[in-house]
Amino acid sequence: MSQDRYLPPYVRLILSSAAKPKFQRTMSNVRSDAPRSFWRKLVRTSIEVDAGANGASVPLGLRHEEHSFEVPARLFEQLPFAIYVCDRDGLVLRFNRRAAELWGRSPQLRDPNERFCGSYRMFRPDGSLLPHHQCPMADVLRTGVSVREQEVHIERPNGSRGIALVDIEAVKDSDGNVVGAVNCFQDITDRKRSEEQIVNLAREAEHRTKNILSTVLATVRLSHSDTSDDLKQLIAGRIEALANVHALFVQSRWTGAELHTLVSQELLPYRAEREERVHIDGPAVTLEPTTAQTIAISLHELATNAAKYGSLSAADGHVEIAWSLTAERLSLRWIESGGPTVTPPSHRGFGTRIMENIIASQLKGEVHFDWRDRGLTCEIALPLA
Repeated sequence: MSQDRYLPPYVRLILSSAAKPKFQRTMSNVRSDAPRSFWRKLVRTSIEVDAGANGASVPLGLRHEEHSFEVPARLFEQLPFAIYVCDRDGLVLRFNRRAAELWGRSPQLRDPNERFCGSYRMFRPDGSLLPHHQCPMADVLRTGVSVREQEVHIERPNGSRGIALVDIEAVKDSDGNVVGAVNCFQDITDRKRSEEQIVNLAREAEHRTKNILSTVLATVRLSHSDTSDDLKQLIAGRIEALANVHALFVQSRWTGAELHTLVSQELLPYRAEREERVHIDGPAVTLEPTTAQTIAISLHELATNAAKYGSLSAADGHVEIAWSLTAERLSLRWIESGGPTVTPPSHRGFGTRIMENIIASQLKGEVHFDWRDRGLTCEIALPLA
C-alpha cells in the first residue's frame, strides 16, 4: 500500500523526490503568505511528529503503512503562523515559537496538567471563562469535527490579552479513529480592532453625512436673493465654506479643526488683496467638528457681509478676528474698522438667523451684534465642555 495515497495532491507533488533535504528546499520556496489551509493540510498529513529539541519522534498511533513523512524541525519553526499538536488525550506534543509568543509562555510537553492548549487562561468572545477541557481543541479530539476560524480570547501570565483565530484539523487513522489534532492559529487582535474602527468610522460618517445634509438643506431654505444667479452664488459660497472645513476634518481624521487654520482659510481671499487688511490673533485650540462647522459658517457670513457692505468693501477697511480661552468657554470677536458708516439692518438676514439659531439653540452659546458707526463688532461665546 503506497503511503502517498493519504496525502493531498499538492503534497504528493512536493514529495515527488524521496530526498528529505530537497523537500526542505522545495518548501522554502513556498510564499509565507500562502493560505493557511495549505499549511494546515501539510502538517495534518505528517503523522510522525518530532518531539522537540531531542529529535525523538512521537507516533500518534497509526499503523506502519499509514505513516507518511515527518515535518522537519526547521520547517515547523518557520511556519508563518502559530501551531501546536496534541495526541488523542489532549497532551501537547509539540508547538512552535509563534505559539509560545502568543501564549506568553512555553507549556511542558506531555504534561497531563497542560492538556489541550498552552494558554494560561482562555475566554469566549462574550467574556465568559473557557475551561481548557471545553476549548476548541478538546471539542475536536472528542468529536472528530474540525474547526474553522473560531475566535478565542487568550490571557497571558502577565495579564495581557489577545484574540486568536483558530483552525483545528483532526488527525485520523484509516478506520476513522481520532488519534490527535493540529491547531493552526494566529493573533487577529489587530484585525478585531480594525473591524471595530471600521464600524465606528461608518457610524461617524453616517452621522457627519446627515449633519452636512441638514446644514446644506437649511442653507438652501434660508437663502434669499432678488435673482436666481445671486441665489446660486449665495448657496455656492456657503456650501464651499462647509467643504473647506470638512477638508480640515479629513486632515485631522475627524478629530476637528484648528481654529487659526480655519479662520485663515476663510479669510484667505481678503488677505490675498492686502495682508494687513486682516489680523488674526488667538491661542492654539482644536474645535470638535460641530463647533468648527458653526464657526466656519459664521465666519463666512461675516466675511461675505463685510465684503458687500462693511469694512472689506473699502480700500482702507480692516478686520480683526481674535479669541480667548478658558477651561469651559471660547470667546471670539469679529471687529471691523475703516469701512463705510454702519447702520443697523432693517431685517434679520440669513447670516444673522443661522448664527443665532445654531449658536444659541444647538450649541447653547451666545452671539451679539453691535452695529457701531466705525464698523460691526460681533462677539461669539461657545461652551467647550
